[in-house]
Parts: sequence; C-alpha cells; structure tokens
Amino acid sequence: MIKSDQDDKVKVISQALPWHQDRLHELLLQLDRLPHALLISGAPGIGKSVFADALAAALLCEANRAPGALACGACSACGWLAAGSHPDLRRLSRQVDDDGKVSADIRIEQFRSLAEFLVVGAHRGARRVVVIDPADAMNTVTANALLKTLEEPGSGLCFILVSSRVDALPATIRSRCQVRSLPSPGVPEALAYIHGATGCSPQDAQAWLAMAGGAPLPAVHFAEPARAAAHRAMLEALARLPDTEAVDVADALQSHEARLWLPLMQRWLMDIARIREGAAPRYFPQSSARLQELAARSSSSGLVRAARQLAAQFRLVGHPLNPRLFCEESLGALTLAFGPHEAGERTP
Repeated sequence: MIKSDQDDKVKVISQALPWHQDRLHELLLQLDRLPHALLISGAPGIGKSVFADALAAALLCEANRAPGALACGACSACGWLAAGSHPDLRRLSRQVDDDGKVSADIRIEQFRSLAEFLVVGAHRGARRVVVIDPADAMNTVTANALLKTLEEPGSGLCFILVSSRVDALPATIRSRCQVRSLPSPGVPEALAYIHGATGCSPQDAQAWLAMAGGAPLPAVHFAEPARAAAHRAMLEALARLPDTEAVDVADALQSHEARLWLPLMQRWLMDIARIREGAAPRYFPQSSARLQELAARSSSSGLVRAARQLAAQFRLVGHPLNPRLFCEESLGALTLAFGPHEAGERTP
C-alpha cells in the first residue's frame, strides 16, 4: 500500500510556530479576500508546513469566529480534520511505500486522483482546500496539470503550496500564486523552542541548531535521544578521516541509513571549506579544533572535487545498489579534499 508521507496527522494544528503567529494572524484577517492560490515560502525546517496546516484548518473551521481567529478545534469540521477525514481537504505530497522509501516527486497520478474533488462543490461549506507540500517536488507533468487548474479555478477552491525552493517551481505557477515568505526565527527564539520541545541543555540546543543550519524543526528531530546518539557516533567516525581508512570508517557508518550520514558528510566538508576561507564553522562549531586541522591539510582543488563527488552521490542515495560500496565511495569522495596542494595555492 502506498500512502502520503503526511497521512499520520492525528490532531488539528491550529497555530503557527511562535515566530510565524503574527504572519498567520495577518493572513486570517483577510480570510474573505484570500486568493485562490497561496505559495508559502521560506527556508527549510522553519515551520512552513505547520503554518499551512493552521491556515487550512482556519479555512475549514465552521465555528462562528472573530476576524483573524484560529480554528476552534472543537467543531465538527475540526473533528474531521483531526481524524484526517475532512471531505473538503486534500493533500498532495511525496508518497511512501511499504518499505518506508519516499518517492522523489509528486506524480501525475496523484493529481489526477483529485479530478472529482476539483469540480464538485464543497461538502460542508463554501471552501475546498488542496495543500501541496512540498510543491517543488511536483514533476513537470504534474505542474502542468496544476497550471491548467490555476488558470480556471473552481468556486471556493483554495490551493496552498509550500516550498523551500520557490525558484524550482515553473514561473507560470509562481505568477498565479500570491507568495507569502515566512521568516526564519532568531537564534534566541529558536534555542528557546528547541529547549522547550526537548528539554535538552542549552549547550546541546546550540549544537543541534548549528548542525541543522539554523532550522529549529530538524534540530528538535536531531535532539531525540536515539537520533542524537546516532549523529554523535556518525560524526565521530567522520572526524577520523583521513587518518583512518575509509573502509574502517564505513564499518561505523553501516549501521545507519545513507540518508542520515550523507548530509552529515556534506556539511562536514562545507565547514572545512569555510575554515579554509577564513570563516567560522557553521554546522559543527563544537568540532572547531579538528576542523581547523583538516582545513590546514585540505586543498582548494581537492575540496571542489570532493564537493562534486558528494553531490553526485546524493542522486543515488534513495536506491544504492550496494549499500556498503556506496558508503565507501562516499567516504572516498570526502577524502579527495585532502589531496595535494596545487602550485601557488595558499595553505591556511
């Protein structure tokens, strides 16, 4: 059985995250004047999906509420939202198969399944809502099908598109949406959120936020005890390169999925490159001393080669033919950063 990766919602999300609450309130004050298509944009991991869920809930809530109010969470409509069975809401997202693998894109078959929903009237009220998240995962055929609907939207139909890569969407789609860009939280606000959500120490909250590139939701994900232990183990293994052979480091990484250690590897490489150029590490400030050592041993040309090879590995991460070999090849790509310096190349 194939399902959406958002099918597990069990409650109505009526509020945006703290740093987006004002933006949501402003939008809800215009509830009766909303366009037929909204594009919610912003950096990854800042709560855009939460914002979209809260907006959809407010659009479908049936309680008599003051302008700007959130979904009540108590009416029949909110009850159906909580159960994932509201007849006037549809979601399109990447599909997850029985093996837990997530599809690379949102496929045309998923959009075609909306055919009847897009032409019939609302079951409960005046509105029907379609949430597409992430919208930049639509393939070309799916995007073209959506475009035709956006050109001639039905009465009461509202599309909420969510994207971290707005430029990846066709210009024709973007031009038919009203774009709302959501800000990233400030560091103090993000740290307070991580601490409140996980109970971790301030030092750990800083480390997880840095590893997540300043995105609080992935940071909370990292802070979960089992995941935190796994990330620490993977980071310790990566830090042994190039002094330890790639085949030995692979032994330590093999118990973890490639989708976990490959992004970690890429960020490790990026921090080495940042230090080589005189900047502070972004993702692993707690490993600054080791990163300084590796930056001194790296070469600019080697860093470029390593970055290219790792980028190529990302295209295979969902279906490596031989997981062990894939891991060793990825580690081998990382060690390219420590190749010989070219003539005239400075050493930090």
